[in-house]
Amino acid sequence: MENNNSNLKVGALSLADCIMIAIGGMVGSSIFTLSGVTYSLAGPGAILSWIIGGAILLLYALNVAELATTFPKTGGLYVYPYEVLGNTAPQKTFFGWLAAWSWINVTVLGTAFSAIFVANYLAAVIPGADRHVVLVAIIWIGLCWLLNVLGISLMGKTNLVLTLVLIGICGFYIVSGLPQVDADMFSGFFAGGYMGPKGLIASIPMAMLAYGSVIAVASVAEEIRDPKRTIPKAMGFSVLITVVMYTLILFITFGIVPWQEITPDSFAYYAPLHYAVVKYAPQKVWLSTIVSIGALLAITTTMLVMVMDAGRTVMAIAQSGFLPKPLAKVHPRYQTPAVALTVVCLAACVIACFPQFIMQIIGTGSFTSGIMVGIIAVTLIAARMKEVRSEGSFRVPGGYIVPVLTLVVLVVILSQLPRDSFTLSGWWYLIAIVYYLIKYPSLKTGSRSDALFKK
Repeated sequence: MENNNSNLKVGALSLADCIMIAIGGMVGSSIFTLSGVTYSLAGPGAILSWIIGGAILLLYALNVAELATTFPKTGGLYVYPYEVLGNTAPQKTFFGWLAAWSWINVTVLGTAFSAIFVANYLAAVIPGADRHVVLVAIIWIGLCWLLNVLGISLMGKTNLVLTLVLIGICGFYIVSGLPQVDADMFSGFFAGGYMGPKGLIASIPMAMLAYGSVIAVASVAEEIRDPKRTIPKAMGFSVLITVVMYTLILFITFGIVPWQEITPDSFAYYAPLHYAVVKYAPQKVWLSTIVSIGALLAITTTMLVMVMDAGRTVMAIAQSGFLPKPLAKVHPRYQTPAVALTVVCLAACVIACFPQFIMQIIGTGSFTSGIMVGIIAVTLIAARMKEVRSEGSFRVPGGYIVPVLTLVVLVVILSQLPRDSFTLSGWWYLIAIVYYLIKYPSLKTGSRSDALFKK
């Protein structure tokens, strides 16, 4: 069955597919890499950073779930602000563009960030791969592009298998590492790390990046079976499962490795789980190989989901006429936004060529992710005030409490980011504003945007 508007494959994804897409997107490169960075900053207290980050993204997911079931359209992060905020075509397009531009940053940078670490873990299977970081990154992005272009069903099934194996490996890591945990590692819970208690707050934006892909299911709303029921269930279950899994993994890792050994120039900084295995079982090479394979699977599932999400966001913007029309094309055979997916992956390949800027990538992604969360919260508040709702849509309990609480927490968290994050993100948004001003005359005289999302 096809949707006459977009020609995407409707009803291809079940609840199980959506849960696995969300988990596969979340349980990825962040837990295998950024957990070491947060541990260095906050010590054992970083565990709370990841729990708080999950709680914030759960609030975010609930906000998105209500909007996604009200407007079950592909590329929703552009659609929701467009439909709710502003009254004229220029106003609608501005808010939609700002939201989508934020999310494109997160997904494209996230894809590149993940790809940069593929070579290090691939070396456990193919010796010497770590000497070709950029080449391996580009190949891996190409693989994720291919699986996405060949169809959402294939991508979903591939992600399902990889995620199930990944969950099994994470479970094995938890069970095998539990007897090695030293309770003394958690003494001075809030006093550890190079930043002490401040490190806990500073780590939250990084932890939030790990959960961002929970909303990926909203980007394929038209391709989900019974989206009004499936989307909120998939988001809720996947976040809860991921928070529990992360907490257990971090408890094992932090209970084995002293935070003093996690320094920016150490192997453990970006590979804490692998380092923990080598530390407690140096003679069991096969065990560290399994963890490396788990990390490789995690990175791959994250990249698959981010490419899927970014491609459909770009397609939605192009459907409005705001981006070049070819980006809206859907492949007639595979029913995927092939052109948009190609552009997204090419951009990720370019960024992956500069692995030396990894911390800048993390900081910029953290800031733009926060802006995206804020825009969605404001959009939900506006939708409630305008009483915008469709029959059978999910409704977040508590009235305005959830979106307002999301905004309050967000302001506190973003204020802790380093200055570089604001500077680089400022340049990113400057590009968005310049492009908007170039397109503004056509919006004033009448754009296809006005008719884009009519039911």
